[in-house]
Amino acid sequence: MRPPCPSVVERVRSLAATATPTMATSADYPGTHFSVRGAVDHAGRTILWIDARHPLHEALRARRHGRADLAVGVDLCAMRHVGRTPTVRARLWCEGWVSVIPAGERREAALAVAESHPDEELLAAVDDDPTPDTPLLARVEPATVIYHTYDAAGVIDGEAFRDARPDPLTGAAEHILRHVNDRHRDELSAALRHLPEAPEGAAWLWELDSAGATLWVNPTGAQHPVLIRIPWSAPVTAPCQLERALYDLLARNQAPAGPGGGVRE
Repeated sequence: MRPPCPSVVERVRSLAATATPTMATSADYPGTHFSVRGAVDHAGRTILWIDARHPLHEALRARRHGRADLAVGVDLCAMRHVGRTPTVRARLWCEGWVSVIPAGERREAALAVAESHPDEELLAAVDDDPTPDTPLLARVEPATVIYHTYDAAGVIDGEAFRDARPDPLTGAAEHILRHVNDRHRDELSAALRHLPEAPEGAAWLWELDSAGATLWVNPTGAQHPVLIRIPWSAPVTAPCQLERALYDLLARNQAPAGPGGGVRE
């Protein structure tokens, strides 16, 4: 029986919230791939920061009144460091329609982009009347999202993707996860000895949410890593509860194994 975990669409929305755009294609330039920068906003829409020299800049300015009639595909990448090695957690391909963000909504979009790409030039993209020489902020309304993670792949309808919400603890979980991977990996690896069916080896936190944690484990003497899902005894609803659940997990190397052990994915 699979241990408690988010639904597929909730998991993918959570992954999208931590992902950044890397590349895009456009119906105006079939067969051409463009590098892009940006973020994913609270509604699951991809925000693109497009400078004046980018081919999409001219294509978007030519569409008056913010019409969303330009079809694009955007590659989103969510990363995780396993030790010092950057490792792809998920690749998402978002297909949809892109338009320039209305003036009253550009500041919020710029702040979302600034979290991963802090740059003073973002201020120019907030202007009410962008000129041919200033960058644009555009957003993609997803019609289809194709996802590929380390352990799953599939397609999600854009409406279902937009209606879903990421795990409410995603932001706090990322900060906690990075701290544990930086400072407490010895305790994490030692806790594996008290998880039924878990192999011995080096462990990292891979995903963290209100239902449980997923560990990335490099088994001793094995070539391929495995994912171990560890459910919490009850869903957590606040960052402090998430920290407590992790503390209990790390303390397992000092206590006998109990119920709720890990299950290999």
